[in-house]
Parts: sequence; structure tokens; C-alpha cells
Amino acid sequence: MGQVKIRFISPGAGEYIYWTFKGKNLWEAIALCGLKPGGTCGGRGICGKCKVRIEGEVSPISNSEKEHLLPEEIRRGDRLACYCTINGPLTVYLDYSEFNLDLKETISSTTDEFGGPKQVCNRKILIPGLDKDSPNPIYTRLKEALAAHSLEIACTNLAELSLLDRAGRPSIELHALIFDNLVVKYIGKKPKRVYGVAVDLGSTSLFAALMDMENGQTVAVSSKNNMQRIYGADIISRVSYCIENSDGVEKLQNVLINNINLMIQEMVKEANASFDNIYQFSVVGNPVMVHLFLGLNPKGFAAAPYSGIFADELVVRAGEVGLYANPDARVIIPPQIGGFVGADTIACLLTIADYKSSRFLLIDIGTNGEIILGNRGRMWAASAAAGPAFEGGSITSGARAGNGIIDKVSINEDGKLEFNILGDKPVKGICGSGLIDLCACMLKAGFMDNNGIISQLANDVLEVRQGLRGPEIILLQDGNTLKGSPIVFNQEDIRQIQLAKAAVRTAVDILLKEAQLDFSDLDKIYLAGAFGNYLNPEHSMTIGLIPPVVKDRIVNIGNAAGQGAIIALLSPVKRNEAKILKDKVEYIELANRPDFEEMYINNLNFSCSL
Repeated sequence: MGQVKIRFISPGAGEYIYWTFKGKNLWEAIALCGLKPGGTCGGRGICGKCKVRIEGEVSPISNSEKEHLLPEEIRRGDRLACYCTINGPLTVYLDYSEFNLDLKETISSTTDEFGGPKQVCNRKILIPGLDKDSPNPIYTRLKEALAAHSLEIACTNLAELSLLDRAGRPSIELHALIFDNLVVKYIGKKPKRVYGVAVDLGSTSLFAALMDMENGQTVAVSSKNNMQRIYGADIISRVSYCIENSDGVEKLQNVLINNINLMIQEMVKEANASFDNIYQFSVVGNPVMVHLFLGLNPKGFAAAPYSGIFADELVVRAGEVGLYANPDARVIIPPQIGGFVGADTIACLLTIADYKSSRFLLIDIGTNGEIILGNRGRMWAASAAAGPAFEGGSITSGARAGNGIIDKVSINEDGKLEFNILGDKPVKGICGSGLIDLCACMLKAGFMDNNGIISQLANDVLEVRQGLRGPEIILLQDGNTLKGSPIVFNQEDIRQIQLAKAAVRTAVDILLKEAQLDFSDLDKIYLAGAFGNYLNPEHSMTIGLIPPVVKDRIVNIGNAAGQGAIIALLSPVKRNEAKILKDKVEYIELANRPDFEEMYINNLNFSCSL
């Protein structure tokens, strides 16, 4: 097979040249080139999101591919990269207009908030000079000056100190960097700045914060797309990839570590710091993400009993996983709860001050939703496989939040739908919060019934046409949209939202049943995560995603996992609390429940209970 040249062109991102072989799948070529091929199914021809414009020789369009494209897109010549076989030289126009929202958050924490002694401090010490008559090595003198501590300084540090030492020199004033009031990590002429990094490994997005370990202040933050998405949008797809490919774990770990290192690089530059000054990490995520971060095979999560290689707190060295940091830096993984509920959920719990005394629901909605029910100190947890619909996946005009994306929907006085559009770009799609708003508004206006069927009223008031996925409502027409494609919402899209919301609500209902509580007993419902933070509580109740409670009991708590990771980074007291929490939470495997299927089916319908 001969090699062929591909030119990748993206608006605002430049041009890339890549050489590959005839017969190669275009989606794979884009991913191997290090670019983002788009989509949520890992190139398996399911989601229909890897749309590109092609000039050159590829395989002809198939009927299966046509099912994922609007008529306007087919006429324009758009293709799905995962369906295309490369037959000759190509120019591929990638759509890079889907910029992400700036997810950066300013998180300010101090060690005083958490109680206990400072984890890190610089202490001034004096050691005698080298005695001509009774010469003691400098290491011996350091040990004597720090007799109550354990010295774990590197040989390079010892070599630096030896340059200060000479016979007849008087006492030497030094500064010792001490961790947990026990371990000396560095000794030098000046106090050493020491940083830590808190990382939240989301399946879709990554968050990191660079923290000053002495005063507990946030120095810099960073957020990025999780580039593991090219191997599958959800964690089950990534587990499957690892099982099906001998180098799957290595690839997914490399992608993730490179992602994180880029974030560290940006933060260190912003703070005018150095990698060598990073001495500690706390890393949270669901169990599959944490396994992949460590380069451990997650195959145990492919089938019951859904168990990984470890669940307790784990501490490794930064050098072992290839992080940009002091090679001796500790990487702390807080404990996992069980199944698909991991350290990120434990981190969320660390942010709830009254978890011991209140009755609450904590819901972190994403591709894999985690739910915790607390009843005055006793807690239950479950994981809901919601799928990618709430993040725009599997939805015809779905997209992640960003410029040109509809994030809110309302009904005006004339009974028509109105849209809030992020940024100033032409409209490209609608994100998860907008989809929930849209469904709630359609229910209230009578544009669909509780079964999710588009009504005759919608046909009378809105612009509705017959599409490949059933009747579809044209939300915005060509003149207002990117590339002239209308923004649509069809019968199959509604079905995807129903499936996702039923998964989350069924998990909630089963936990309430297990705890013998009614939703009216709840003091608070906490909505966590980037998606949960932008949900309209009333609309979430309208469609039955969360139980109908008094609206002021619903609290959006943002990136609680990221905040909890910071708490775990800074506070040994809270890390110990995390270990205790693990044993206080009972994990409920929904698949083992005989009542799951019936409850899930009942929750498929929308329940307009307000």
C-alpha cells in the first residue's frame, strides 16, 4: 500500500500535514495525528458527531452514514470521519468552532479552614561548620540538628550543601523544608517555595489547581478537555478499548498524563514557579479514570462484580507516572467507594459540612452519574450510566457548552421558544442544560406529552418537519446557524434524554427506598459538577430528573470534586476523614436490584409535577 498525504485545516488553528496509508480509516488518522476527530463513540459509527469537509479520494457515502447527516449536510458534502476509508491524497477541513467555556475557577482555601497543623513549613536551622580536629560529615551534622525528624533529601540536594561546607567555617544558617512536622524534603540557604497540585479527572473535562502548600492559597488553575475522548466518550468505551487492544492501557494513560502535564506547564508558567517545587498531588476521579491515570488495567469494571485493583487510599511517586514535578513528589489517590463511585465522590462529600447531621442527596450528573444519599451520618451510593446525552452526545444538534451554543431555553409571552446563546459565534448546537430547559418548556407549553411524543400543537405553532430520526422541530433556521445547518430537536433526541434522566432518577429512587426515606424528608439536594452547576432546578424537577422538593432546598455546588481534591491536598485531617467516609458509605449495585427494571421503565416518562 502506498503512502498518501493528508492536509488537515482548521479555522484559527492552522494547517497540519500527515502521511498515512491507503485503506486507513480517516477517524483513526485524525486521532493518531494528535488532533481531535470529534464525536463521543470512539469512532464506532454510532454518535454521528465526527463531521468533516473533505476534498480528495475517500470511500463513497453509505446509507448508514447518511442516517447521521441532515439533508443540508449531505448536499454540502459533509462526511463522518469514522465512515471514510482513505483512497488517496486528501484535504480535510476540521470544525474547530466548538470552543469550550472557560471552566477556570478561582478557589481560595487556607489550611486554617481544615484544622490541624500546617502540612508544610520552612524552618530555620543552624549547623556547626566543619571542625578541623573532629570533622563530622555534613550529613551527620544535619541529622543532629534535625534529630526529631526523618531526612529524605535527594543526593543532588546533599551535593549542593557540600559546596557550602569547608574546614574552619563557622556555623551555617539553613532552611529545612519539613512535611507533616516529620519529614525533611529539602535543605537550602533560602526558604523553598513549595506547591501542590489538585486534579479532578473528569471523563469529559480535567480540572487542576496549583496551590501554595504553606499558606493554602490558589496560585493558578487550568481546565482542559479530556483527550481520552478519542477512544470513547464514556468510561465503558474506554474499558472496552483496553480489553480489545494490547496497548490500550498504555495509550490511554499517555494521553491523560500528557493532558495533565500541559495543564501543569501552563500553571507553573503563570505562577513563575518550577516543576521541581511541586511536592504533592491529590488526584480524584471515578475508579476507571484513576486506574487509567496510574496505568492499571480497568478490565475488572467490564462485568460484575465491577471491581478494580485497589479501593483504599493509594500513594505513589510523581516520577512513577511521569508527571511534571519533583520526581519524589507524593501523588495521593483518596479512597474509592465501590463499583463506579470513586474518589471524586469522596471529594464531593468533603465539601459538605453537615453530612453527619443532615438528610441530603448529592448528585453529580455526567456521562456516569454518581449519587449519594445521606441520612444523618449513614450514607448510600449508586452509579447511574446516563450516557452522553446530557453532554450533547447522541443528540442530533447536541454539543458541549461553548461559544455559539444554546445553554438556556424559555417560553415568551407569545408561547414561542426563546434561546440564550453563549458567546458571539453563529449558533452551532444545544448543550445539556439547554436540552433539559427545552424538554421542560415543551412539556409546559404542550408541545409534547408526558410520554415524550411531539404533539399536534407543536406542529401548529412551531416549524416541524419529518426527518430521519422522526418528526423534528427546527429550533433555529439556516441564517442564524453555523454552516447554514438548522438546529433541530427530534423524536429520537427526546428518547435519548428520557433514557438518561431515567437512569439518574431511578438511582435516586432506589437509594431513597433503601434508606426508607421520602423525598420530602430531604433537607438539601446538591447538584455537583460543571453540568449540574448550570441546571435550572425547576426545569430539572419538571421533567422528573430530580424529585419535586421546595426549590430553595436545591443547591448548585459547582465543581465540588475539584474543591474536595484541594481539601485533600492541603489537609491531612481531611484525608483521614476521607478514609473514614469510605467505610461509612454503602455502595448499592443497581444491576443487582430486582426492582431496577420496573422503576427504570416507570421513570422513562416525563413527570410534570409542579
